[in-house]
Amino acid sequence: MTTNNQIRQNALPLPASLARRNKPEPNFAELAANPMVTRELQSKILKPGPREPRIISSAHGQIKHILLTYPAYANGEYSYKQVYEDLIRQLPATTQFTILSHPSVTGDLQAVLDSANASERSTIVEAPDYLNFLVWAEDPYVVVEDVSIQPPTVFLVEPYAFRRASDAAIAELVAEATHIQSIQSPLYFQGGNVLIGDDFVLIGADYPENTKNLIQDSGNIIVPEGADVDTFVKQLYEKTFDSNRQIIYVGTELPVPQETVRQISVNGEIWTEVIYSGTGTKQPIFHIDMLISLAGRDANGKYRLLVGSPADADRILGRPSVEHAIAEIFDDIAQNLQNLGFEVIRNPLPITYVDDAASKTRFWYFATANNSLVQIDTYNGNHVWLPTYGHGDWADLASIDAENKRIWEGLGFVVHQLADFHPFAQNLGSVHCIKKYLERG
Repeated sequence: MTTNNQIRQNALPLPASLARRNKPEPNFAELAANPMVTRELQSKILKPGPREPRIISSAHGQIKHILLTYPAYANGEYSYKQVYEDLIRQLPATTQFTILSHPSVTGDLQAVLDSANASERSTIVEAPDYLNFLVWAEDPYVVVEDVSIQPPTVFLVEPYAFRRASDAAIAELVAEATHIQSIQSPLYFQGGNVLIGDDFVLIGADYPENTKNLIQDSGNIIVPEGADVDTFVKQLYEKTFDSNRQIIYVGTELPVPQETVRQISVNGEIWTEVIYSGTGTKQPIFHIDMLISLAGRDANGKYRLLVGSPADADRILGRPSVEHAIAEIFDDIAQNLQNLGFEVIRNPLPITYVDDAASKTRFWYFATANNSLVQIDTYNGNHVWLPTYGHGDWADLASIDAENKRIWEGLGFVVHQLADFHPFAQNLGSVHCIKKYLERG
């Protein structure tokens, strides 16, 4: 394949220590055979957990308390300082922050909070300097309140295992330093593959399948004799997350291509191109928060979902469709959600690329605005915080930023456009991935 597309590179290098959000993939045979994982699980499930769990919504209620992780590389190999400062400054002036950080950058983080006038409503939790946790605060747990007591106790509910760097340690560090508690579940899930509406929970279809694989390979969950495994697993998600919300799986039955590395010619030179990175098995992206946004109910009470459309992005950019954007899979998921009774609104979701000229490597990724922060609140109004991508070598994406802004404003939201999120998107995440809602009003 020959291409004369422009070379696109970041102004500053990305940190070598920043692992992509979807790595590593779970090895179920290894997990089943690992006695350390089993002992860890057994020790934790003896702890009392929430008697009446109510999962924190991804969109509904005032954004009152957020968890961030600010590791040393946030101001090291590549400076994310300005991104965090911009985000903290633009969030509501009443939002509280709990931030896990390395000792070497707590001074820098304090300067960020001072600049954003957020110091008095922030708590910094110091992690050991040797612990390699990442910026992706969304994923290693879900947050539930135990509403059987008042005030409710907040729990970080962790999945059976979470093997990305040392992110599995985040919940314990935060719990030890705050009033928040942690507990482990025998289910498999990740926060970015769970979106919580007002009376439903969307879960990417890959992870219930992973739970079934764990049951088969490890016997970690006892399925009652004669019970349908699929029904039993879905009931367990309901009991763990929120019995008052309907569990809905999101996925496709179309074949989803897996990561492919191939040779291309760029301006007469042989390069390596990486496509389909971050796809799932039944999902076009491994986490549904990368392609779906919750937008609340319309005047008739129908729930609105924004579902990203690579085809719409191609039309706005005036370019031929990009085959490895797998637009047909996004379209299939949108149709499936519409068939379930949702009002589905398509918004542009462009696929783009970043180049490493030194290694002659081109990496394709989605510049997602669906991965946003949403506040649907009667008293404080409806707001959305959108990452932007029309910067530097990607100036052409400004038209996509503008269209996503127009769509949200048409739905009655105040739109806050955030800083350049390419460095995060190139690692398969964005703004929704770097935070965790701990409390909503």
